[in-house]
This record gives sequence, C-alpha cells and structure tokens, in this order.
Amino acid sequence: MAALLVAWGGYASLRAQTGERADTSQLIIPDPTRVDLPQQSRAPGGGSLGAALPSPAPTFSQTSRNVPMHVNANQLVYDERSERVTARGRVQIYYDGRTIEADQVSYDRRNNRVRATGNVRITEPSGVIAHAQDMEFDQDFRNGFVRSLNMETPDRRYIGAANVTREGGETTTFERSTYTACDSCRDDPSRPPTWQIKSKRIIHRESERTIYFEDSRVEIFGTPIAYIPYMSSPDPSVRKASGILMPNVTGSNRTGMGLEVPYFWNIQPNYDLLLAPRYYQRQGFMPIAEWRHGFESGSYSIRGAGIWQRDPSVFVYSDGVTPEVGNREFRGVISTTGSFRITDRWSFGWDLNLMSDTAFLRDYSLTLPGQTEANSRVYLRGQGERSWFDLSATRYVGITATDVDNKILPVTHPVLDYFRVLDQSVLGGEFSWRVNITSLTREAADLSARDPLTPITCFATQPKTGTNLLLPSNCLVNGIDGNYSRASIEVAWRRRIIDAFGQVWEPFASLRGDVLGYQLRDHGKVLGSFTNLVENDGRTLVRFMPTVGLTYRYPFIAATEYGVTTVEPIIQVIARPNEQAIGRMPNEDAQSLVFDDTNLFSANKFSGWDRVEGGGRLNYGLNITHRFVNGSSVNVMFGQSAHLFGINSFAYGDPSLTPAAYDVASAGANSGLDKPRSDYVGRFTYQVNRDFRLRASGRFDEHSLGVQRGELEATGRVGPFAFTGTYAYLAPQPVLGYQVPRSGVGAAVSYTVAENWTLYAAGRYSFQRQNLLATATNGLSLAETNKVEGMTLGVNYLDECFQFGVFYSRDFAATVVSNGTSYDTRDVHRFMFRFNVRTVGDFTVSQNVSNWFNPPTQ
Repeated sequence: MAALLVAWGGYASLRAQTGERADTSQLIIPDPTRVDLPQQSRAPGGGSLGAALPSPAPTFSQTSRNVPMHVNANQLVYDERSERVTARGRVQIYYDGRTIEADQVSYDRRNNRVRATGNVRITEPSGVIAHAQDMEFDQDFRNGFVRSLNMETPDRRYIGAANVTREGGETTTFERSTYTACDSCRDDPSRPPTWQIKSKRIIHRESERTIYFEDSRVEIFGTPIAYIPYMSSPDPSVRKASGILMPNVTGSNRTGMGLEVPYFWNIQPNYDLLLAPRYYQRQGFMPIAEWRHGFESGSYSIRGAGIWQRDPSVFVYSDGVTPEVGNREFRGVISTTGSFRITDRWSFGWDLNLMSDTAFLRDYSLTLPGQTEANSRVYLRGQGERSWFDLSATRYVGITATDVDNKILPVTHPVLDYFRVLDQSVLGGEFSWRVNITSLTREAADLSARDPLTPITCFATQPKTGTNLLLPSNCLVNGIDGNYSRASIEVAWRRRIIDAFGQVWEPFASLRGDVLGYQLRDHGKVLGSFTNLVENDGRTLVRFMPTVGLTYRYPFIAATEYGVTTVEPIIQVIARPNEQAIGRMPNEDAQSLVFDDTNLFSANKFSGWDRVEGGGRLNYGLNITHRFVNGSSVNVMFGQSAHLFGINSFAYGDPSLTPAAYDVASAGANSGLDKPRSDYVGRFTYQVNRDFRLRASGRFDEHSLGVQRGELEATGRVGPFAFTGTYAYLAPQPVLGYQVPRSGVGAAVSYTVAENWTLYAAGRYSFQRQNLLATATNGLSLAETNKVEGMTLGVNYLDECFQFGVFYSRDFAATVVSNGTSYDTRDVHRFMFRFNVRTVGDFTVSQNVSNWFNPPTQ
C-alpha cells in the first residue's frame, strides 16, 4: 500500500515551446529544458507540466531530460496575454514511457501552474494507472492538489482518495482514502471488496520516509472489524524498519498462557536483530533473539532461546512420577544457519543446533510445522551441467515424543556423493562414474527384537559370567556402536540401439569397488555374540562387483478406431559374481528394500551402498498401454524376477546372523526376492482425464498370488467435491519383526459449499497394525485393530485477495516411559488459524494444545 501513496508524484512531464496560436492533431516537440534556465528568462511559450516528485518508490521512474515529447490533441492554443498554453480535446501526451490523457491540459507560465481536468488518466512506465477528475500543481510539483484520485498497480492494488494535497515538496496528504487489493471493486463498484482499509487521513513525509495513518478502520465484506486511531509505517523506499511486530499468544497447561511481543531492530541494511521476549504464566520469562547478517555471496543467522523454569516438575509422564527430559531448571537452544556461494557452481552452508534437551522445542512451540528433527549439518555442494557433488557431515537428533534415545542415531563425518557423466560417448554409449564415501560413529547400538512377545528378548544373561549377550536369532542390528567407514566407486557404461525392426537393445556394464572398515566400542561388548561380524572387535574388507547385462524391448503398436495400443515385452539378463562378505560388514544405508514395479529392472535393487546385488538374474515383464481417442489412457504392467545362478543376495543376510544362520536374511527378508523365483509385481493405472486418476500396484505370491503388498490410490474432482484416497496392505514380515498384517486407509476430501467457501477433512485409519510397544512383560496385545491414527478438520475461505481458515488436527501417538515396560499416551492436538490479506501480510497461529487434553497427574 505504501508504494501507492507517493506514485502520483511522478506522473508526467510536459514541456512545450511555441510562440503562436495553433490548431494541430499531433505535435512532436523537443525538450527545451536540456539547458536549465532561470524561470524569469525562459523564452515566451516555454513551459512544463509535471516535473517530478523525487521519491525512490519503485512504482515509477525518473524522467529523462533528453527525450522528445509527443502531444496529440484536437487543439493547442497559446494565449500571449495570459501566457497560458492549453491543449484541448482528447489530449494525449507521451513522454519517456509515460502517458497523460485528459480532456484539457494547460500551463500557466506566469504563475508556474499546470492543470489537467476532465477524465484524467496517467499511465506510468511501471504500469501504475491513476484516474482523477482534476489535478493542479506548480511547475516542479512541490505543491499541488488532486481531486477524486483512484490508482491501480500492475499487481492489482487499488487506492482512492477524495482529495490529495502536496505541500513544500515534502508532505503529501490523502483525505478520506481507501486501500484494497481486491479486484471486486473494479469489476463491480457497487459491491464492497472482501476487505479494505479506510482512513480519514494518510500523511506521507518524505524526509522521514514514513507514512502516518489517522482514524483508520479495517472492513471485511463491508463490515468494520477493527479501529486503529493512529499508526505509522515505513514508505516504499524503506525495505525494512525497526518497530514492534504482531504479538503472539501461546501456551499450555504445563507452561501456562504465554505472551510474545517481538521487536525488530534494523541496525543496517545487511544485518538486523529480532528480539521476541515471551512470558509464561507458569514458567516465567523466556527471551528469544535472532541475528541475521547478509553478504553479496550469501547470509547467515543465529537464533537462541532460554528459560529458567519456575516449575520443572510438571514435565513428567502421566503417571505423575517418571520424569521427562524437560524436568530441569534451565532449558534452551542455540541454532545457526548459513548459505554462501563460492562460485556460480559451488556453495557451502550449515545448519547447527545445540539444545538442552530434545523436548524443548516441542514443549515451547518453537518447532516448524511438521518438524521431527533438529539435525546439525555442514555441507559443500557443486553442480555442473552433467555432474553433481555433495559433501556433508551430520549429527542426527530426533525431537518427537517417540525419540527416547538419541544415542542410537549416528554422526556422519562425512558423507561424500559425486556423480559425473562423460561429455563424449564411449563405444557409442554413455559413460559415467559415481563415488560415495561414508564415515560415521554411533554411541549405542541400535537394536530391535524380531518378536517382542517372545520371552527371550534381545539380551540374555550368561549363567556363568552374569553378563548380557545378544541373541542373534531374535535380534536385529539396525546400527553398530562404534566407528564405520566405507569408500565406494562405480563406473558404468550404457548404450541404446534400435534396429531396423524396431527392437530396442540396451547393453550395459559396470564395475564397482568398495573398501570398508569398522571398529566396535568396548571391544565388541554389546555385539560380541555376533561372531559373523566381530573378529577382534574390528575388521577391514575389500570387495569388487563387475556387472554386465542386456535389456531387450520390442514394442508392438496397433491403431484402431478406439485408440492406440502399445504392447511392450521387456527382458533383462544380468550376469555377475556372488556378493562378497555377506553378513560380515555393517549395513547402515541399505536396510529398506521395497520390491515393486518401479525397481523390477534395476541392476541393483538394494536401496544403498552397503549391500550390492550379486549372482545372475533374469528380469522380465509386459507393459501394455492403451490411449483412447477421448484422451483417457490405461496402463498395465506385470513382471517377475528370477535368480539364475550364484548366491541370491536377498536370501542371505546382515550382521544379525551367526555363521550357522545363513538360512535367514535381514535386508532382503520377506521382500519377495529371497527365493529362486520372486513374487510377481504389477501396476494398473487409469487416467480418465486431468481430474480423475486411479492407480493400483502390488506384489503377489509366486504360488498362490496372495497379496504380499498392495496399494490403491484414487484422486479426482466431481462437481464441488475433490478427493484423494489411499489404501495399503502389508503382509507379515516376521524376520524383520512385523508379526501381524498391517493395513490402513488415508483420505482427504474438500467440498465447496459456496463461492470461495470450502470444507476440508482428512484422516488416517488403520484396520490392523502391530503394537510396537507390546513386550512379553507389559501385557499389551501385539495386534491392534480399528485405530484412528490422525485426522484434520477445517473450513477455509479464499478469493483473489483474502484467505481465512480454521483447522484442527490430531495425531495419535504413544511414548515409551523411561522404565521401558510401560507407555504414556501423548496424542498431539493442534489448532491453526490463518488470516492472509494480500499485500498486507499473513497472520498464522498454530497452537499445540496436547497437554490441555491430557494433563499430568500431580
């Protein structure tokens, strides 16, 4: 809005020089002011209209003195007696990209006054358009008057004023003004805009670079909702200014109601400080500060918050006894982020967090929406035309209610990824290489039991020594305690050949090498019983994997009156030796394996570098697509993978196993690939139009065709309804610790009740899931059925200039209490209120009220 308040000052310049009365339809007049003359000595007939309010506002430009002026008018008259030049009838003046249109424009040389009357329209080079009935100014625009002003900017902002006056070339006053960013006032002047701000008086003082508002009120749908007797704002020349920002209200029954009053201090254009002190009724004063500093090559920020809690004892589980991590006097956080460009292709940055405890951000509503981690990371990145580079070191920290022990999360120091495609072809194909270097440390081993209800847990006491040893048959090692480093490089070649019959041949080859080593903490005390992993508590290994293969496709295309059908059989043959050192090295990044239609023809189906697929394999499938004449399409894909020779990498496992237990795998267990012939995978996609799509995919048992993994997804729009829904089913995976089937549905739907008004609902519902908190000692059932896992409800209003929404969400969660044998239900309830006024600002309140619903026992 502020940019509009000064735009009228730079509307136009009219320079004319003539010594006689003339009638003309068009005149091209050079600018006589190339040489500045005293006003008293200007030649008869010389004059100017509009000379320039020196405002830095970005909505108009400066006037050049060397640009000729074009004047179109029905009549141009010079009155020698009164020394007045007048252009009449459809006056159009073009000057330096600026246009003035009016019924009449006149210049009084004697009094140095310029006046435009009747349907005045001024168009700035910036696109700002102003309408008025009457405008009068002195020659240099230091003093003047405008009646019935209406202005419009290219980004659809509108301001109007009954009268505008300018005094001393410094102060501009708008009387009875309105401001809005709604198009409705232009399309239908009788209809009130969605919102507008009305002020009795707006004063712009250029020397102070400030705009003052007097007696203002905010109206929504024509109804006043707020009255502001006096306020001030920086003018458009000010990018940022010191001042008090919008207060914020927050809190819970643990902290009490809290009030935050932020103050922004604009120290210099490239650095500033935000002070946001909070006071909580129950816990006391908490200062928050953020420093930002910008440079030409990048910027950094430092943010901190801290509090000495008055009543830390409220941070206990619902049993009222067991303390949480927040049960301490001082709690706080210091974080910093930065990003800098080294060159056009290289940059580095960081995101560092130091916290007193992992629950501080959550308890005091300092997290961002959806934030589940507060990791610390330093990185260096490079991006070329056919290459990329990423080097980073990260400390992983979880901050959700389920992150009980962060010692099992690793510190990487560092992880390097590099990929490059050679610019020149090699043997007619593409040659590339990629590199990965990973080094990490973990304080405590990340272990989980395969069957939590089995009386034999992950640890068992040795009768003679009394020490705890792992039981590999019932335990999964998700991460070792100690140090692990690996360096890997892979070179690859691929070529595509299409013969005269339309057959597609894609030969490929690769060679990969790995060097790795690990050192366990305390000489393998925790993992000592995993003799397959431990040999003098550490080991160094080298492995190689050469691969050659061929992918064959033969698409058949048939066109009928119903559309075009493409049938494409695909066969892929891969030959390579057995995977080396299976189960004798840690697996940190290849634990997640989902076999489906997306990776059926992948040469290495493992998700990371720590495992590499070995042995011969045959992948085959059929891909059928039909495109109907009405634009819809159907795609069906179905295929299978068969192990040909050597050791099947998916049937032999990770360090969870002793040498005698190779009959059970881990990373590839229950994946559908851990047998000579894999399960079938397939997908079905029906694209009706751009508004409706149906997709189904799954993995099916090779013998019974029973569903092992399935997903259904539908998205569409029907009239006022818009919806998306997903159903998923997972069969038991006992080797991985999932003993029961899991299935659930997620859906979101919106309904347009009336113009601009929408109701919204979303939810997640599990038909059956495994209770991960169930153990042999706490008596909880392993299987849970018919559970609501999350939901969101909301109502939203949205038009071209205004948004208003109220949402409620609830996530259902549970936390293991520190004694490890009981749990605490801690569902997350959140209300969000959003009020967005285009060009004015966005006001959002997102309040976690979880503790209000489940107060701790005192």
